[in-house]
Amino acid sequence: MTTPNRFSDIASAIRAELASVTRLAHVRTFHPNAFDWSEASTPSELAFLSEVVYGELDHETQAVAYVTKELAQLAEIERHVSAVIALTIGELHDLPDPVNVGHDLHHALSCFAAEEIQHANTFYRYVRMLAGSEARVDKALFNERFDVFRTDDHPYVKLVALCCSAYVGESVITIFEHRADALDPHRARFFTRLLHTHGLDEARHIKIDHVAMKSLYPALTIRQQSRVRQLVRQIEELNRRLAQSFQQTTELLLGVDFVTDNPAAAVQLQLTRTFAERIFTEDGALHTADEVLDAELRGLISAFSGVDNVHGPDTPTLSAALPGMLMGTQ
Repeated sequence: MTTPNRFSDIASAIRAELASVTRLAHVRTFHPNAFDWSEASTPSELAFLSEVVYGELDHETQAVAYVTKELAQLAEIERHVSAVIALTIGELHDLPDPVNVGHDLHHALSCFAAEEIQHANTFYRYVRMLAGSEARVDKALFNERFDVFRTDDHPYVKLVALCCSAYVGESVITIFEHRADALDPHRARFFTRLLHTHGLDEARHIKIDHVAMKSLYPALTIRQQSRVRQLVRQIEELNRRLAQSFQQTTELLLGVDFVTDNPAAAVQLQLTRTFAERIFTEDGALHTADEVLDAELRGLISAFSGVDNVHGPDTPTLSAALPGMLMGTQ
C-alpha cells in the first residue's frame, strides 16, 4: 500500500507539473527523419569526434569506437526504459489513485516511452554509419533487465526505480551535450545537433524523473522506498554487465582499444560512479544530480563541459578554453 492521504495532498501538483512538462512535446522533439544522414560520418565529423573525446585531433579511430560503444549501449538502455514504462502503464490502467486520475500521468509516460524507442532507433542508425556495422550483444541482457520489473511491487515503486536507474546515464549524456555545444556553439557538426536534439526530449525526461524522485518517492512507505533502492541496485549491476559486453564486442568489431588514455571515458566513468553513489544517501533520501555536486565535482564538470551544473540553468564558464583542454588531462 502507498500512503493515500499523502498522494491526495500532492496529486494535483504532480499532474499539473507533468502537463507543463509535456505541453510542447510535439514541437521540441527528436526524430531520425529530421537529420541529413549523409553528414553523419564525413571526415570533418570524425575529426570533431576526436576533439570531443580526446580534446585534440588524430584520434578518429578510437573516438569512433568509443562513441559507437557508448551510443549502442545507451540505445539498449533506452529501449529497455521504453518497455518498462509500457509495462508500468499497463499496471496503472485501473489503479484508483489521485495521481492516476485523468490523462496527465498516462500522457507523460506515453510520451517518455515513445521518445525513448526513437532514441534507440536513431542512435543505432548513427553507430551503424560510424562503424560500418553494429556492435551486437547477444539479446543485450534484455530479458534479465526486464525481469527486474516483473514483480508484484506497486507500479509507482517500479516507476521511481526505473527513473532512478536511467537518471545517472541521462545526467552523463547531458554533460556530453554541454561539451559538444561548447566546442561547437553554432552546432555546425552533425554530432552536436544529434546530442542537442536528443536533449530536447531528455530535458523532459529529466523533469519527469525529478517528479518521481522528489514527489512520488517520499510518498511511498519505508518498505517501498527500500524496494526502489533494491531494484535500482539490480538494474545498475545488469547495466554494468551490459557495458562490459558492449566494450568487448566493439573492441573485437573495430580492432581498437578505445579506453586506455581516453580522457572522455575517464570523465564518464568518474561521473557515472559518483552520481550512482550519491543520489541515494545512507538514510535513504533521494537527491538530484545538481544537489550532490561538491566543489571538486563541479570543477570537473565545468572543465569538461563549459558549464558548472548538470540540469540547472546553463552557466558558460570555460567555453573559450575548451578546445585546448580536457578537465586538466592535458
